[in-house]
Amino acid sequence: MPGPESSFRMLKILDRFQGVISRTGVDYEVLRRILHVKLIMDSRRAPVILSSVNRKKEEQDKNLFVSSLWMYGLIGLVLTPFVFWSDPEYLLPMSLLSAILMFLIMTSMISDFSSVLLDVRDRSILMTKPIDGRTVGLARSIHAGIYLLLLTGALSAGSLVVGLIKHGVGFFLIYILELILMNMLILVSTSMIYLVLLKYWDGEKLKDLINYVQIGLSATLAIGYQFVIRSFDLIDFNLVFTPAWWQILLPPVWYAAPYEWLFGEGGGWLILLSALAVFVPILLMMIYARLIPSFELYLEKLAHSEAGKGRERGKFDRFLARWVCRSRTEQACFRLSASMLKNEREFKLKVYPTLGLAVLLPYLFFFSTIRNSSFAEIGRGSSYYVLYVMLIMVATVVMMLKYSGKPKAFWLFGSAPMPSMTPLYQGALKAFAIKIFLPLFAVNAVVFVIIFGMRILPDILIVLLTGLMLIPLSAKAMLRTPPFSQAFNMAQQKEGWWVLVYFIVVGGFIGLHYASSTIAYGIPAYIVVLLAVNGWVWTKLYK
Repeated sequence: MPGPESSFRMLKILDRFQGVISRTGVDYEVLRRILHVKLIMDSRRAPVILSSVNRKKEEQDKNLFVSSLWMYGLIGLVLTPFVFWSDPEYLLPMSLLSAILMFLIMTSMISDFSSVLLDVRDRSILMTKPIDGRTVGLARSIHAGIYLLLLTGALSAGSLVVGLIKHGVGFFLIYILELILMNMLILVSTSMIYLVLLKYWDGEKLKDLINYVQIGLSATLAIGYQFVIRSFDLIDFNLVFTPAWWQILLPPVWYAAPYEWLFGEGGGWLILLSALAVFVPILLMMIYARLIPSFELYLEKLAHSEAGKGRERGKFDRFLARWVCRSRTEQACFRLSASMLKNEREFKLKVYPTLGLAVLLPYLFFFSTIRNSSFAEIGRGSSYYVLYVMLIMVATVVMMLKYSGKPKAFWLFGSAPMPSMTPLYQGALKAFAIKIFLPLFAVNAVVFVIIFGMRILPDILIVLLTGLMLIPLSAKAMLRTPPFSQAFNMAQQKEGWWVLVYFIVVGGFIGLHYASSTIAYGIPAYIVVLLAVNGWVWTKLYK
């Protein structure tokens, strides 16, 4: 086998389970060789968290994911307070800890390791040899599982140490077992979702569906932990767990239940949730083990692309381009940008979950108010100001407009007879405003009018005009390079501080909005000012 054995200690650990693996009908020696080669090849792929790091020549043979584990360890330090907090009440803090861990692991699984599960590049080599499909499929799953365990170990290292010191060896061992079961659940459930998609669809449509599933998983995880908190009621300043049937659907509560059952106040409901934490991952793993050959068979569909058929040109986009763009060059840039926003898979995977979260955040903000007040009382209040939270999407999308899955194609703009990149900037920003911002804002605007009545129409118009105004202003501040000119792996993690600044700016506009409502004719005057500013920033700012 090529390469130093000492570089892959995880393979030596895997050797200890050779007998168990061989009894499943898998050729262990072939499995080990496949994994060895895959781990060597991984040294050429940078994980998302280190995607902006420039690699030196002497670092080319290092596995950057392993090198990045210390960064995940620092992120995992935020989990240690939950372990401190979990005495004598274990259920809520450990539910939150499990929810955060599952969110971090699942998002990393989607962004970094879906390509491992769905990799078809080695099939032309492996599947032409006398190798059983079960062996190839299990190698693929173990490959992803190794990295998930490394990631989980780094994220949970701090909280494991704190748990051992504060709660003892029993807590520590249960925590480790729960982490293994959690990884099994995440890996197998994701694989089975992909299996269903692979069975019923193929080609480009399948790739799009997988992309939308990844987006849906990310968005669901981003808001799912909110329901974990809703499992508890605050009574006399004590958090009290309230059993409900829908908690069966919350895996973070499953993984918190054993601590409360064994170290706190046990109960029948806790026993049921603890049993789900153990038996559901094992049952899914047994089912998936039988389906691995089918997974490998269906995976062949990803190798057949329908790209040659092309995509249907949108007549509606042409109509919109003629309506909102002044020059033919800007119209072409608008249509290109609209197509990129709709069809760029990597862009959608990175941005669409944030868009879904931006749509749902306003409702999460006043969810507790709805629980404690009647619907009529909510409608008479001023909670509609939370609609400003939607404007978070402006900063997120504008920052990502500079990236493309195929940045080398940008040379076309350099060779085109364009005096400047202004039409590209304006076309991209207008495409975002019309194709993404306005439709999503309209959905929430309709819901808010139903809740609060027609009286808030002027206020909704102010929020809309503020958002439209912030699009070109944000681009002037954050979009330092032309749209679609950089690769996604050049995305800088440090750009996230712009979002914090953006929240401060949006908070200032909320203050202006509220101040205008306290002055006679303040709302109409503020609307006129916003209309004038919008006219200037959209027509003159990029001159």
